[in-house]
Amino acid sequence: MLQATTLRIPSLLAITTAILVAACAPGTRIAKEHPVQRSATTSSKHFDDAIAATAKMPWTYGNHIETLVNGDQIFPSMLGAIRTAKKTITFETYAFVKGTCADDFISACCERARAGVKVHLILDAIGGKSMGRKNVRRMRDAGVDLHIYKPVSLLSIFQPQRLNTRDHRKIMVVDGTVGFSGGAGIGDAWLGNAQSSDYWRENHYRLTGPIVAQLQHGFNDNWIKTGGKPLAGPDYFPPLRRTGKIKAQAFNSAPLDKLFTIPHLYRQAMASAQKSIIIENSYVYLDKPMMDAILDARKRGVHVELILAWKHTDSWPVRYLSIYQYDELLKAGVHIYEYETSMIHCKVMVVDQVFTSIGSANIDPRSLYINDESNVNVIDAGFAREQLELIEKDKLKCRRIKKALSPWNPLSFPPRAVISLIGSQI
Repeated sequence: MLQATTLRIPSLLAITTAILVAACAPGTRIAKEHPVQRSATTSSKHFDDAIAATAKMPWTYGNHIETLVNGDQIFPSMLGAIRTAKKTITFETYAFVKGTCADDFISACCERARAGVKVHLILDAIGGKSMGRKNVRRMRDAGVDLHIYKPVSLLSIFQPQRLNTRDHRKIMVVDGTVGFSGGAGIGDAWLGNAQSSDYWRENHYRLTGPIVAQLQHGFNDNWIKTGGKPLAGPDYFPPLRRTGKIKAQAFNSAPLDKLFTIPHLYRQAMASAQKSIIIENSYVYLDKPMMDAILDARKRGVHVELILAWKHTDSWPVRYLSIYQYDELLKAGVHIYEYETSMIHCKVMVVDQVFTSIGSANIDPRSLYINDESNVNVIDAGFAREQLELIEKDKLKCRRIKKALSPWNPLSFPPRAVISLIGSQI
């Protein structure tokens, strides 16, 4: 989702607030259909298998994952990979917003396409709308094979489920050997280093090793659904050597296909926790199964922290709804922090300092039960420690909430939120 005052992209979270709330209802039914394995604690030999079964994806070994912090690290790495591509680029994203950042990516993709590299791009019809028809023509004229996920038309008005389901995944793979995943979209709000309220705080990740094939398969999923022919062969799936020591898996969630891997994964990870659950996420509104998972963890003595967006959020409807849940969470002993410097868009869960889930998914009904999402799970203490160190730095720029705020309290709903709602959230 993009900053209301600068990027002018309609927020689906605002447009469909009523649908978001209504989406909480399926959660209980879906949770009953896939009960968690409570005996599969992080220290048990069953934990790895439980996570693999929940994500419906095997573990890969020998990977390297580099954490890219904010636009100053994210975009040079992604653009560098594109500019050195020799055979193929596959790229799927939600937000692609007209501006300096988008121009850089369009130019890089066009140059590679003209050089003979096969460039495949999936853009969401809503998230990529502000890019403009001129840029779409520019890419297609250069040879970029561009597909639009669920185009909006008069007919789509009569298909609300189709219209409401959006492609929120962030996947990029270059030459089948280097992959990227995380929370960053393509827009000027992600530039810089979160140095002011105009620039977002974000994590994105560069991956090498066997896991890249899973990312490529993840891209293939919506490529086929948007009318593309299945991508195959060594240009897309070359032999992959081990590049590190990290154990990881990349997986998709696709609610229209009844593939609810994101909510199942989050609940299983929380049920497996023995010591701590640390969540840093931009949009958190807990349905009953998610709330129960957190409260159950607290009853077991698990330390739980939530690091959330505050006054610089681009989605005040979700912020407004989440405040109603603070009282119950605080009474259970959950530590809640709100990031003050800028919009925080990271999506990280760390359990027991060993398991980490990163990617595109938020913890709200839209990500859990409506959007197409993609995440990467990691079992590696070093990687988990790195994410926790970044979170601790973020907490220095947070205020800790110790008392539940009324949604009508000016501190919880400052005047700029009204501007946000009027300006672009309709």
